[in-house]
Amino acid sequence: MKIALKILGTPQPKQSTRFKVQKFGSKQFAKAYQPAKVIQNERNIAFDVKSQLPKGFIPFTTAIKAKVTFVFPPLKSWNKKIQEQFETGEKIYKTSRPDLTDNLMKGTMDAMTGIVYTDDAVIVKVESEKIYGKVPRIEIEFEEL
Repeated sequence: MKIALKILGTPQPKQSTRFKVQKFGSKQFAKAYQPAKVIQNERNIAFDVKSQLPKGFIPFTTAIKAKVTFVFPPLKSWNKKIQEQFETGEKIYKTSRPDLTDNLMKGTMDAMTGIVYTDDAVIVKVESEKIYGKVPRIEIEFEEL
């Protein structure tokens, strides 16, 4: 089985877990948390994904391949040569932050756990890229192996 999903909007990275010191009586504890915007981004992805899945979809439990393309809006600071390449449809790779593997992929894949697959451990093969495009989005294809 193969499914294709499209999540509109500029891809957002998942930041590292943050910590804060909290007091309980006379004792102090370190508490881990995620910023609210990270949690909301994952909820938005989950909502978009659920709305695109076929009726009666059962999450993958066996080995799957994920192909993910993160599409970012073009930069206003591009020189004329790059703007022309972009306008003629040439693929322009995004070589700046956010990081592909540990920031973009992590948040996107975490958001789909329990919806598209039972656990992200079933993803055994990944193909991904960051590019610029006219419509910012995340395109995802899952294929059972």
